[in-house]
Amino acid sequence: MGTNEVEDEIVECIRPLLARFSEDEKVVRRLVATNGTFDALCHQYRRVIDLLKAYEAKADQEAEIEWLKRRRAGLEEELLTRIEGYQPQ
Repeated sequence: MGTNEVEDEIVECIRPLLARFSEDEKVVRRLVATNGTFDALCHQYRRVIDLLKAYEAKADQEAEIEWLKRRRAGLEEELLTRIEGYQPQ
């Protein structure tokens, strides 16, 4: 995988996060590149966003939608805590 492909994959993974926390783009990019836990949280966040969109497109999915919204809020809180606490080395 070339450098551009890796960069494209990173951008695709963090796109929903950047949409939510656009003012912290540099910190998000740095954390994704250097912190495995943060990167994993970003992947989870992306998966929850994708699932939420899929469930919202279907009828009779209220319980799943509510669970996903709570999960999204929890991930956003954890990600924001890490973004705000980031100290460059």
